[in-house]
Amino acid sequence: MSLKVWSIIMFVLFLGSMVVTGMMSAKRSSGGDASVDEEYYLGGRNTGPIMLAFSYVTGSVSAAAFMGEPGLMSQVGWPYYWIVVAIIPGMVFPALLLLKKLRARSEELGSLTIPQFLGQHFNSDGVRIIIALAICIFYLLPLVAQFKGAAVLLEAFTNIPFNVGIIIFTLFIGVYVAFGGLNSVVLASFIQGIPMFLIAVVLVIVSLRAVGGFTGIEIGLQSIDPSMLKVVETRGPDSLFPIEGIVGVFFYWAIMFVAQPYMASRFMSIKDTSKKTIGTFLITVLILTVVLNTLYFTGLAGRILYPNVDGDYLTSQIAIDYLPTVLAAVMMIGIFAAMMSTTQSMMLTVAQAIANDLYVETINPEASGRTVIRITRIAIGAISVFVLVLTWLNPPEFLSIFLYLGLSGIGSAIAVPLFASLMWPKKATKQGALASCIIGPLAYILFEMILNWNMWFSSMLAVILAGIAMFVLSIICKPKEVVIE
Repeated sequence: MSLKVWSIIMFVLFLGSMVVTGMMSAKRSSGGDASVDEEYYLGGRNTGPIMLAFSYVTGSVSAAAFMGEPGLMSQVGWPYYWIVVAIIPGMVFPALLLLKKLRARSEELGSLTIPQFLGQHFNSDGVRIIIALAICIFYLLPLVAQFKGAAVLLEAFTNIPFNVGIIIFTLFIGVYVAFGGLNSVVLASFIQGIPMFLIAVVLVIVSLRAVGGFTGIEIGLQSIDPSMLKVVETRGPDSLFPIEGIVGVFFYWAIMFVAQPYMASRFMSIKDTSKKTIGTFLITVLILTVVLNTLYFTGLAGRILYPNVDGDYLTSQIAIDYLPTVLAAVMMIGIFAAMMSTTQSMMLTVAQAIANDLYVETINPEASGRTVIRITRIAIGAISVFVLVLTWLNPPEFLSIFLYLGLSGIGSAIAVPLFASLMWPKKATKQGALASCIIGPLAYILFEMILNWNMWFSSMLAVILAGIAMFVLSIICKPKEVVIE
């Protein structure tokens, strides 16, 4: 059978398995011991460490790691590998610092989301509302990137037209997330993570063999552009990794990425914080992160093998040309799973911000748990349609850039209040939190989108300014006792 036929068969089987998973998750969400909304939002705070680790890592991987990141690596060369050097400790050490504290404190306050947690901790509706609005605005960018990635993938393997692929992905992801809640996201991430893990290993091995290993990459890049072999990228208007970009990317992964609400909320759902549970979680995260991030090598191999192919299409082209037909179709499912994992996590987070943090906490505090879930599902439908329209009208050129723009915007709003609330809970004040979650995004927009400074360095400066605002106002304004509601 042809690749197209195998890909369609695999895709249908994958969607069928996800339907079964969604039904199981919906049943679990409605039958758990926790309250209805806590079960739907946080899986009843009873997620095991291995499944949570898969959800945490696969949620971070997304379409970017399989398509966008190798695409950028193919343009920048070895300087772009600094992102991998920063990712590995950045996924582990912040979790080590925050997981136990956030799990305990959020349960103590009864928080279901990160905006609600920060609003309750600082006793500030303003902090909650600002962060919820930032989520709704900035997460549209990475969602558009995921939708484009799914459509590109289906087009490459099944010949389904780009716009038809967007519609298929929108319908499926919207229904799946709406009915299963966090249980469906975590269970699906675990199931999806297995093919993602295997495909990453196979694809890297095949691509390296095709170009003659790292020696072949060095020779090939030397003939294409010797600057791609540098350790530090030459400074220029669009340079990502001059020296300030290298410093900034370490800061980004240590501070800003773990502050993403769709990532940090995972910590609130782990079943307990015993040493065994946390240790299992961290070891699994480390293994998955190391293996999945070897995919960056396929970008360098792809640049040599296909110098005229668009960067976002390189991994697909390698699979089509160098893998047996069946394995190529399986790889398509692995990449699709990566996109679905991140999309469902972000979409649920945005819908929760709308339903819980804006509607319930601000407009209707007496709303029942089932009403919260109904509003969340309506929000998921509206978000799905809105992102579909944005992707249809103006899909981004590079998936990763669009992804990081959104993540940096929300991270600059949340990073300082989140770390301060957990690491210095008695010193950080409401006034400091308000100032930091306003100054952070505004500074990021100024540095990155107006002044066009280096993306990573802009993120770092934005968080530093937000941190200064938190520090100064927390000294000026007398700290108050934390109010537990």
